[in-house]
Amino acid sequence: MLALIGLAITSYLSYEKLSGGEPTCVIGGGCATVQNSPYAELAGIPLSYLGVITYIILVASALIPGFPGRLVAFIVALCGVAFSLWLLYAELFLIEAICPWCVASLIVMLGSLAVAIVHLMRAGDFRGGDGPATA
Repeated sequence: MLALIGLAITSYLSYEKLSGGEPTCVIGGGCATVQNSPYAELAGIPLSYLGVITYIILVASALIPGFPGRLVAFIVALCGVAFSLWLLYAELFLIEAICPWCVASLIVMLGSLAVAIVHLMRAGDFRGGDGPATA
C-alpha cells in the first residue's frame, strides 16, 4: 500500500515534468523551484521518473515470494531512504526550497523501509531461517 502511495506521488511529479507544468504546492511554494533545479536530475533523468521506477520495483517485490522478495524490498527501500535524505539535504542547504511532495515521498519511503525490516525480522531472515520468528 505504501509503495502505491509513493507511486502516485512520483507519477504526479513525473506527469508535471513531462507536460512542462509545475507541481501544485499546497504548503509553501518550493515545488517548482526544486523540480527546476539542477539537483532534480541524475545523469539527465528527472528524479521523479527514477521515483516511479523505484516504487514499481517495491510493488513488484511484494509479488516475489519468500526471502528474495523481502530482500529486494529492503534494499530498494534502504537506497530510496538514503537518496531521499540526500535530496532533503539538497533542498534545505543547496536549493533553499522545500517540495512537500518530495518530503511526502521520503516519509512513504521511510515507512516502506520500516515495513521491509519488520517483514525480514518476522520471517527470521536475520537469523538465517525462512520461517516465522520464534521467541
